[in-house]
Amino acid sequence: MEEITVSKTSAVEFISLQLLKYATNPNPVAYLISAFCDGLNTLQTNKIVEVLNELKARIDNIEEKSGRNLYFDKVVFEEDILPVLQKAKDGVNAQKRKLYVAFMAACIHPDNLDCKNKGIFSNYLDKLDYLSIYILNSLGWPLTEKKLIEKIDSKYDANVILVHLWDLKANNLVDKISAEEYERLVRRYGNIKLRDSQNVFLYKRNKFGDELLNFIIKGMPKE
Repeated sequence: MEEITVSKTSAVEFISLQLLKYATNPNPVAYLISAFCDGLNTLQTNKIVEVLNELKARIDNIEEKSGRNLYFDKVVFEEDILPVLQKAKDGVNAQKRKLYVAFMAACIHPDNLDCKNKGIFSNYLDKLDYLSIYILNSLGWPLTEKKLIEKIDSKYDANVILVHLWDLKANNLVDKISAEEYERLVRRYGNIKLRDSQNVFLYKRNKFGDELLNFIIKGMPKE
């Protein structure tokens, strides 16, 4: 992707501008209203700059790994990129903005350009975060709650992991299966039994979860 540099407005630049405005219009009420509006605009503009710079870095990474140049036309920009950019601009959580960046990069990945489900995936994106995607990626094979907690990075609290898991289940991205169903599923691999199977349930990414994960994972950098 060609070199494009976009810079944020620094705190010094913002304060200098406000002092200049106060010097030309010392009315305290007018000044406070103006400063407040300018502050909101600057915060949102800086978020857009951060998102666009991160998106460029993500695209560069994908191009380097795939050996292909990424392009998108006006329709893709207006229908897929612009609505998500608006969400990223209004978002306050930095990790959530990174997920929006991953989604935008995924929208223009060559494997996803013709995907007809971007609007549906975008709606689900509002309910997810990086940990949600991490859990989805971990559930390609059925796991109990205990095994999932052991598999996920220890920096996440066990209760946080479980709440995210239950939320994925509530949003129909993950299925909950009984031990009996699991044993039928793995029968081809031998006589596998779970301890105390009457009280054991497992979770597995379903087909819809597969589709969403396979879409957005293409917008995430591969180390």
